[in-house]
Amino acid sequence: MRQAFFYAIASALAFSIMNLFVKMLGQAMPAAEITFFRGLIGTVAVLIYMRVKGIAFSTENRGMLTVRGIFGGLGNLCNFIALAYMKLADAAILFQLSGIFVFIFSTLYLKESVPKGAGKWLLLILAAVCFMIKPWSFSEFHWYSLYAIAGAAFAAAAYTTIRKLSQVGHHSNYEIMFYFLVTTMIVGGILMGPDFVWPDLRQWVILGIIGGISVFAQFFLTGAFVATNAVVAQFLQYIGVFFNAMWGFVIFDETLSWLTVLAGIMMFVASVMIARLKEQHVKV
Repeated sequence: MRQAFFYAIASALAFSIMNLFVKMLGQAMPAAEITFFRGLIGTVAVLIYMRVKGIAFSTENRGMLTVRGIFGGLGNLCNFIALAYMKLADAAILFQLSGIFVFIFSTLYLKESVPKGAGKWLLLILAAVCFMIKPWSFSEFHWYSLYAIAGAAFAAAAYTTIRKLSQVGHHSNYEIMFYFLVTTMIVGGILMGPDFVWPDLRQWVILGIIGGISVFAQFFLTGAFVATNAVVAQFLQYIGVFFNAMWGFVIFDETLSWLTVLAGIMMFVASVMIARLKEQHVKV
């Protein structure tokens, strides 16, 4: 559990830094293009590392590894779109819905049992999301929040697949990362279309940082999901909301509405309670 905690916190910090640089690119570069370059740089870096360390690819579960990559690539694309048009903290809070989706998917797909008492906390999270996105108000509803929610769902499907892979196969973290990164590159490349923007020097530097930091983030994330059950690993990353809020305030002068703060607190409390219930349930 201690190792999973370290991996989850490290990945949350690294992903928040990646989000910061994605936000810096803003709307000047299409999200699909950023996704493509993130996947390309990460793929090359992981391949070089595997070659140097003599890490071989396995012949098992290639279909599952590919599916994990597709889910991850689509989630990555949706998240980048949301980051371009939303405040960092707002997007980060909605990204954490992946914990709820992991809870659902791990129950349905991994057959992990539902701990008693989890229902009321799930309802609290649903209420918190409604407070944030205000679906009842057409003028206040942020349509890009749907991308953040979709990104959370795709990411959760990918995380659940990682956990399944750790149960049925013998795959190194780097092999799992490779399939994710190369599939992310393909997803971004397919969806770039005619809106390709040739990066200037500053954008090349930022893309390099995004690609590099994402490799570390993905390594720690994969390690967290291998080290513990999918629900606990995901909820441990909730600290990422605070990292993103800090970058948004310091770099972009973003402030949070009281409803966003309330929703974040509600989701955090409910998420911690679900993680505790899940952990206690596993020990029984």
